[in-house]
Amino acid sequence: MLIEYLPGETLLHHLDVRTKMLGFLGFIIISFLFQDPKYQLLLVSLTGLLAFWIKIPLQKIWGMMIPLIPIFISIILITGFTFAPERFEHVSSQTILFYALPGERLGATVGGFMMGSTFIFRLFSMMIASSVLILTTSIDDFTQFFQKMKMPVEVSMMLTTAIRFIPTLDKKRRQILEAQRARGTKFNEKGIIGSIRSYIPIMVPLFINSIMMANSLSMAMLNRGYGLTRTWTSMREIAFAPRDYWVMSFIVLLITLSFFVRFRLQLGVL
Repeated sequence: MLIEYLPGETLLHHLDVRTKMLGFLGFIIISFLFQDPKYQLLLVSLTGLLAFWIKIPLQKIWGMMIPLIPIFISIILITGFTFAPERFEHVSSQTILFYALPGERLGATVGGFMMGSTFIFRLFSMMIASSVLILTTSIDDFTQFFQKMKMPVEVSMMLTTAIRFIPTLDKKRRQILEAQRARGTKFNEKGIIGSIRSYIPIMVPLFINSIMMANSLSMAMLNRGYGLTRTWTSMREIAFAPRDYWVMSFIVLLITLSFFVRFRLQLGVL
């Protein structure tokens, strides 16, 4: 299930887009500083609180989680059996739980499974954080952010169009899927070839709809004078408010504290 802008009156909605991008960048930095899954679980809890604050429907989060379950299982298995004990600093993380092959080969380590848990928590927290960013930031704010970053107009238009129309294409996909099911189309054929063949009735109409949408968008842009000038205008210019300076100061302080905990106190490692 894809996400799109969710209007609201929370502090996150009123923050400048540059402040939110700084916070998202700071979150990524902090997330990659720590290897211990306990710290990653703390980040998941914090992003979960943000999601609860802006009232993200639980079905949206669950809808994003379901396709990732096979990836989560693969990460746990791969890291559990491939991370050698000598890669970890703590003795407890070097403990071998069991061997998958006879002759004490391919051992599963505690540190490997913990590292896999770290990757999963990191992926989950980034997914929620990016959802919070997109849900609380309008397309116009993203466009102005790209302008402030001196990004080429063509690249800015491409990115904002993708952010705007990916949810629209997902709605089209669900409509086509329901229509084809109503016509008796079966989507549970066995085998790789069967799976590909069963989704042709979805991909062909979706591809045609995408071309029609792109054509309509291009005509609308030409009618509005797109390309006549390299300077864009907006109905509302983004600007920093006092709350943005307070939030940015807090973000910088939090990043500094994280570096201190990680490198000075040597915490958050396996």
